[in-house]
Amino acid sequence: MTILDASVNLMNNSQQIYHVLILEDGDFKKKIILKEPTYSVGRHSSNDIILLSPKTSRNHATLLRRTDVKTNNFSYWILDGDLQGNRSRNGISVNGKKCLVYELKDGDVINFGNEEKAKYQILSEQISVLDEIKENNYKPHRSSIDKKTVINKDTVINFSDNQASNNNHSLELVRLASFAELNPHPVIEIDLQGNIAYLNSSAIIALKNIQQKRTNHPLVADLIAHFNQENSKILVREVEIDGKIFLQNAHYLPENEIIRSYLTDITDKKQLASSLNEQKNIYQALSKQINEGIVFIEETSNKILEVNDYLCDLLGYSIEDILKLNLKDIQEENHLLADLEQNFREKNSLTGEYNLRHRDGSLVAAKIKVNSIKTSQGNKYLLTINTLTEEIALFLQDQITGLPDQTIFKKQLATAIANAKRNQKLVAVISLNLQRFAEINQTLGEELGNILLANFAERLKTCLRIGDTVSYWGEDKFGILMPQISGVEEAAKISQRIIELLEKSFKIRNYKFSVKCNIGIAIYPQDGEEVNVLLKNANQALYRTQEQANNYKYQFYSYSMNSQASVQLRLEALLHHALEKNEFILYYQPQINVNNGNIQGVEALLRWQHPELGLVSPASFIKIAEQTGLILPIGEWVLRTACTQNKTWQSLGIPPLRVSVNLSTLQFQQPNLPGMIAQILHETGLEPNLLELEIAAVTLMQNVEYSQKILQQLNALGVHISIDDFASGFSSLEHLKKFPFHTLKIDQSFVHDLKNDPKDLAIISALVSLGRGFNLRVVAEGVETQQQIDLLRSLECEQMQGFWFSRPLTAEDASKWLPVD
Repeated sequence: MTILDASVNLMNNSQQIYHVLILEDGDFKKKIILKEPTYSVGRHSSNDIILLSPKTSRNHATLLRRTDVKTNNFSYWILDGDLQGNRSRNGISVNGKKCLVYELKDGDVINFGNEEKAKYQILSEQISVLDEIKENNYKPHRSSIDKKTVINKDTVINFSDNQASNNNHSLELVRLASFAELNPHPVIEIDLQGNIAYLNSSAIIALKNIQQKRTNHPLVADLIAHFNQENSKILVREVEIDGKIFLQNAHYLPENEIIRSYLTDITDKKQLASSLNEQKNIYQALSKQINEGIVFIEETSNKILEVNDYLCDLLGYSIEDILKLNLKDIQEENHLLADLEQNFREKNSLTGEYNLRHRDGSLVAAKIKVNSIKTSQGNKYLLTINTLTEEIALFLQDQITGLPDQTIFKKQLATAIANAKRNQKLVAVISLNLQRFAEINQTLGEELGNILLANFAERLKTCLRIGDTVSYWGEDKFGILMPQISGVEEAAKISQRIIELLEKSFKIRNYKFSVKCNIGIAIYPQDGEEVNVLLKNANQALYRTQEQANNYKYQFYSYSMNSQASVQLRLEALLHHALEKNEFILYYQPQINVNNGNIQGVEALLRWQHPELGLVSPASFIKIAEQTGLILPIGEWVLRTACTQNKTWQSLGIPPLRVSVNLSTLQFQQPNLPGMIAQILHETGLEPNLLELEIAAVTLMQNVEYSQKILQQLNALGVHISIDDFASGFSSLEHLKKFPFHTLKIDQSFVHDLKNDPKDLAIISALVSLGRGFNLRVVAEGVETQQQIDLLRSLECEQMQGFWFSRPLTAEDASKWLPVD
């Protein structure tokens, strides 16, 4: 419905219900008929409803319209703060009680920070009452206009007799005195019939023929049509008038039924932007032709501002990716930064040889020249970069193996430690040596020994991940650097891969060599936080491996890590066969409505029943399943089994209930997820609304646009969506509107210490209020005591799950526990 249609419909329907907000502050009173889905309320002029008290917040509250789908009636809810989750400074109260979210009822009195008061009314009177509200919907604040105020009479448009009443004239004077006449930029207002209702002094000077052209003027043309067609109250556009370019910000004001436009002359800015754009195009064309790297750096933050294609090719980055980095990300250690800080105090240029880091972790030897450039936005560094000759670059590598030496390895390890400290990751240092190498060298000669080293170096490279580095430390010793690992088992896997690779003999000329190796591993930060400490401890682990002869193939410096890595690798090996051997089992935990004792649904929980290990907790194997990708077939099995069991319960006479299944990040990101779930529902015959998919908020936030698309497809299937970790996963309440949720789960970490932590009480109270405000089911997890039940019930949380009600049950036990019709 358009603005004009809404206005006509409102006037013609004498029995219509009206929602009215009456703002009061002393002798000031303003009555507003609420029609829109949302209203922002606050002191800032950008709000839909503006509060006058300086003690109220800039964005103090939000009004949300909520429609009852059964009756088609609607009501308004009020939220403290804005839709981005920012709370007001002084809060809101309704009928004297503080609140975060509240459904307004007829006669409710709202206080905004104890400074401004409003009354909410729902009227079903005849149209005459509405006319009275419209007639009195604005009164001057505090006092009438100061007699000393000078008003430009030329700016008052001639109104027809029915428009020129004393009331309207007072309104006009207030408007002139309040803001428009003091504005140096043009301000115009038109009514919904296209008549120009007001021009300020600046507008009369700048727009001399607007009154003659009226709706044919570029500023007015198509304006009403836009607001009728678009579901928006704001229009921003550029308009050209007599050779000048204006930025027009137009706002529809429903309470006055006018369209107000603010104009800014941006002619000079547009001409300057065009000139700068031409210069930038010339510079970019030149930089592409230059056969050297060019990069601009912001002096204080060292952020990369601009680069040319040559540098991107040199370091293996796309332009988009390299612009996300700063100087320390593409240099070895911080030598260049240190020289810049020291030398630029004395002079504004620097030339030297430095190692840059390629995207794959390798080093690029370069000659770099730096100049300082002063700009209006601060000083910039201009770097020109040329690679050193191939002979100089080869000097950094071992001539026999082609690998970096230990000096380069130490520098790379220092960089890896710095990165790991910043990103809270682990780093593995692997020290290894070839057994019997000295014997081979003495017996067959140094030449064959060198060939063996070179062949072994090539095999080592095939074992590593992208970004790992292997180096030669002399004689029979090699080193491997694994930056950014998530667990010690990754280092164990690489070590095991190297050992298995050496089972194949080396063939050199007429000789066949069977070579084995010893491996020692040190992990940052557990085994050391400095380069030399980690190298020493990796070597000590290597010596322990040598002392153990053939009993151990590799050793961690920490004994506990040896056990941990061994367990992890064994679990991974067993996990590969668990599905085909039918070792997985589902347990079910009921969700209870504590007000009536009814079972609202059950959550399916995965367990691994191994013949030797017994019942394995998900905490022990889910991470491994995600790392190896096994979570995808396992997750599909869980979905199919849970749906099948739900249908089985129905056949036993158990009333239909919803079963909830957790989805991991990898499962949610698989492209065929909606199709797979649709197929499972078809095969099992389960009604879609009896399946609920539980997804962590952090999973959705990894790619908001993709998540919104997948959730809409799942919602179209008819399945329910439950969101977990809402309090920590979302940065804005805006996502409640973007994502189609049905259930909001309160994590057991908030429930666990509910008695002793008032912050947890506040979080749960806010979540319950939000859930009710958005018509979501709210379920509290991990309820274990009667005290927790009582506290949650006092916060109006009705649905709970936890050991207090029932431990997770097998399908057979759950069948006995669930009620039968």
